[in-house]
Amino acid sequence: MTPLLRPIRESDLAAYKTLRLEALQNHPEAFGSDYAEQAADPDSVWAGRIRASLQGESAHLLLADAGDELAGMLALFRDGGIKTRHAASLVSVYLRPAWRGQRLLDRMIHQALAWCATVQIRIVRLTVVTTNAPAIRCYHRCGFEVSGIQREVIHANNAYHDELLMWRRV
Repeated sequence: MTPLLRPIRESDLAAYKTLRLEALQNHPEAFGSDYAEQAADPDSVWAGRIRASLQGESAHLLLADAGDELAGMLALFRDGGIKTRHAASLVSVYLRPAWRGQRLLDRMIHQALAWCATVQIRIVRLTVVTTNAPAIRCYHRCGFEVSGIQREVIHANNAYHDELLMWRRV
């Protein structure tokens, strides 16, 4: 089955929370957020993220719905300032292992970029840990270019991890 790509719904709260916490627990070096901190967040915080996505043009949470489970997720958050609202950050990208290697993330990114175009977002930025070669290849396939590197941004598993800064025009 090919997962359906769709925006998050309020009814996705439990599945979204499970998926996000799985990502943070399984790949702590890839996310700036911490598993224990987010696991302690009340459901009202999780519901607030969903509401922000449903309210319009400042956030977009996209899910890959495989029917019996969520296969993946990504989020876009638009910059808030009047001078910077033409840009957004792609964050919270995660695919469950069974769904990797099928170009599902490519499809998700292209759909997310299409949403950006509808709300006049011109630039999308992201960061990716330098050791995540499959994700970096995917981002390049989707038109992202490296614009820099941030050293020792993430501290996880008793090590510091660097991130590539990447961007593309919509």
